[in-house]
Amino acid sequence: MTRGAAHPSTLRAEAVAAVLAGASMAQVARQYGVSKGTLGTWLAQDEIVRTVRTTQPTREEREDSMRALLVDLVAQHVVTLTAELQATARLEWLENQSAADLAQLVVAQRDTLIRLLAGLFPPADQHEQPALEPPARASESTDG
Repeated sequence: MTRGAAHPSTLRAEAVAAVLAGASMAQVARQYGVSKGTLGTWLAQDEIVRTVRTTQPTREEREDSMRALLVDLVAQHVVTLTAELQATARLEWLENQSAADLAQLVVAQRDTLIRLLAGLFPPADQHEQPALEPPARASESTDG
Protein backbone atom coordinates (compact mmCIF):
# COMPACT_ATOMS: atom_id res chain seq x y z
CA MET A 1 0.00 0.00 0.00
CA THR A 2 1.06 3.55 -0.47
CA ARG A 3 2.41 5.47 2.46
CA GLY A 4 -0.28 7.20 4.52
CA ALA A 5 -3.15 5.16 3.06
CA ALA A 6 -5.49 3.52 5.54
CA HIS A 7 -5.30 -0.25 5.73
CA PRO A 8 -8.55 -2.22 5.64
CA SER A 9 -9.75 -3.30 9.10
CA THR A 10 -9.89 -6.92 7.92
CA LEU A 11 -6.20 -6.77 7.01
CA ARG A 12 -5.37 -5.37 10.45
CA ALA A 13 -7.45 -8.03 12.18
CA GLU A 14 -5.90 -10.87 10.15
CA ALA A 15 -2.36 -9.63 10.76
CA VAL A 16 -2.91 -9.22 14.51
CA ALA A 17 -4.53 -12.67 14.68
CA ALA A 18 -1.56 -14.20 12.86
CA VAL A 19 0.86 -12.75 15.43
CA LEU A 20 -1.34 -13.92 18.30
CA ALA A 21 -1.38 -17.38 16.72
CA GLY A 22 2.40 -17.51 17.01
CA ALA A 23 3.79 -16.21 13.73
CA SER A 24 6.72 -13.82 13.99
CA MET A 25 6.15 -10.15 13.34
CA ALA A 26 8.62 -10.27 10.44
CA GLN A 27 6.72 -13.13 8.79
CA VAL A 28 3.35 -11.43 9.23
CA ALA A 29 4.64 -8.06 8.01
CA ARG A 30 6.01 -9.70 4.86
CA GLN A 31 2.86 -11.75 4.30
CA TYR A 32 0.51 -8.76 4.59
CA GLY A 33 2.82 -6.21 2.96
CA VAL A 34 3.14 -3.85 5.93
CA SER A 35 6.13 -2.69 7.93
CA LYS A 36 6.98 -4.24 11.28
CA GLY A 37 6.47 -0.80 12.83
CA THR A 38 2.92 -0.59 11.51
CA LEU A 39 2.23 -4.11 12.74
CA GLY A 40 3.65 -3.23 16.14
CA THR A 41 1.36 -0.19 16.30
CA TRP A 42 -1.65 -2.36 15.46
CA LEU A 43 -0.68 -4.81 18.18
CA ALA A 44 -0.27 -2.01 20.73
CA GLN A 45 -3.69 -0.60 19.81
CA ASP A 46 -5.57 -3.89 19.67
CA GLU A 47 -7.95 -4.47 22.60
CA ILE A 48 -7.52 -8.25 22.49
CA VAL A 49 -3.74 -7.95 22.68
CA ARG A 50 -3.98 -5.58 25.67
CA THR A 51 -6.34 -7.99 27.39
CA VAL A 52 -4.07 -10.96 26.74
CA ARG A 53 -1.01 -9.08 27.95
CA THR A 54 -2.68 -7.93 31.17
CA THR A 55 -4.17 -11.34 31.99
CA GLN A 56 -0.94 -13.32 31.56
CA PRO A 57 0.25 -14.65 34.93
CA THR A 58 3.67 -13.55 36.10
CA ARG A 59 6.48 -16.03 36.47
CA GLU A 60 6.04 -15.95 40.24
CA GLU A 61 2.31 -16.67 39.88
CA ARG A 62 3.04 -19.61 37.58
CA GLU A 63 5.64 -20.96 40.03
CA ASP A 64 3.23 -20.55 42.96
CA SER A 65 0.54 -22.36 40.99
CA MET A 66 2.95 -25.18 40.17
CA ARG A 67 3.99 -25.47 43.83
CA ALA A 68 0.33 -25.66 44.87
CA LEU A 69 -0.29 -28.43 42.33
CA LEU A 70 2.75 -30.33 43.60
CA VAL A 71 1.63 -29.97 47.22
CA ASP A 72 -1.80 -31.35 46.24
CA LEU A 73 -0.16 -34.19 44.33
CA VAL A 74 2.08 -35.09 47.27
CA ALA A 75 -0.92 -34.98 49.62
CA GLN A 76 -2.89 -37.31 47.34
CA HIS A 77 0.10 -39.61 47.07
CA VAL A 78 0.35 -39.78 50.86
CA VAL A 79 -3.35 -40.66 51.09
CA THR A 80 -2.89 -43.38 48.45
CA LEU A 81 0.23 -44.70 50.13
CA THR A 82 -1.56 -44.82 53.49
CA ALA A 83 -4.44 -46.81 51.97
CA GLU A 84 -2.01 -49.19 50.28
CA LEU A 85 -0.07 -49.68 53.50
CA GLN A 86 -3.29 -50.47 55.37
CA ALA A 87 -4.28 -52.96 52.67
CA THR A 88 -0.85 -54.58 52.59
CA ALA A 89 -0.82 -54.92 56.37
CA ARG A 90 -3.64 -57.46 56.19
CA LEU A 91 -2.23 -60.93 56.76
CA GLU A 92 -4.46 -62.62 54.15
CA TRP A 93 -3.20 -60.20 51.46
CA LEU A 94 0.46 -60.54 52.46
CA GLU A 95 0.30 -64.34 52.31
CA ASN A 96 -0.67 -64.20 48.63
CA GLN A 97 2.19 -61.91 47.54
CA SER A 98 5.68 -62.82 46.53
CA ALA A 99 8.64 -61.06 48.10
CA ALA A 100 9.52 -59.63 44.67
CA ASP A 101 6.04 -58.12 44.26
CA LEU A 102 6.17 -56.56 47.71
CA ALA A 103 9.64 -55.14 47.07
CA GLN A 104 8.49 -53.72 43.73
CA LEU A 105 5.51 -52.01 45.40
CA VAL A 106 7.69 -50.44 48.09
CA VAL A 107 10.29 -49.23 45.58
CA ALA A 108 7.66 -47.76 43.25
CA GLN A 109 5.99 -45.84 46.08
CA ARG A 110 9.30 -44.62 47.48
CA ASP A 111 10.57 -43.44 44.08
CA THR A 112 7.32 -41.65 43.28
CA LEU A 113 7.35 -39.83 46.60
CA ILE A 114 11.02 -38.84 46.17
CA ARG A 115 10.31 -37.43 42.70
CA LEU A 116 7.30 -35.49 43.94
CA LEU A 117 9.28 -34.03 46.83
CA ALA A 118 12.17 -33.17 44.50
CA GLY A 119 9.74 -31.22 42.34
CA LEU A 120 8.37 -29.45 45.38
CA PHE A 121 11.78 -28.74 46.90
CA PRO A 122 14.31 -28.73 44.03
CA PRO A 123 17.94 -29.06 45.08
CA ALA A 124 20.00 -25.87 45.19
CA ASP A 125 21.92 -25.06 42.02
CA GLN A 126 25.41 -26.57 41.92
CA HIS A 127 26.92 -23.09 41.64
CA GLU A 128 25.22 -21.93 44.81
CA GLN A 129 26.58 -24.73 46.97
CA PRO A 130 29.96 -24.22 48.62
CA ALA A 131 32.65 -26.38 47.09
CA LEU A 132 33.94 -29.16 49.31
CA GLU A 133 37.69 -29.36 49.53
CA PRO A 134 39.27 -32.80 49.40
CA PRO A 135 41.02 -33.86 52.59
CA ALA A 136 44.77 -33.20 52.65
CA ARG A 137 46.97 -36.24 52.03
CA ALA A 138 49.62 -37.25 54.53
CA SER A 139 52.33 -36.60 51.92
CA GLU A 140 51.14 -32.98 51.57
CA SER A 141 51.58 -32.33 55.27
CA THR A 142 54.09 -29.64 56.25
CA ASP A 143 55.02 -31.49 59.44
CA GLY A 144 58.35 -33.12 59.16
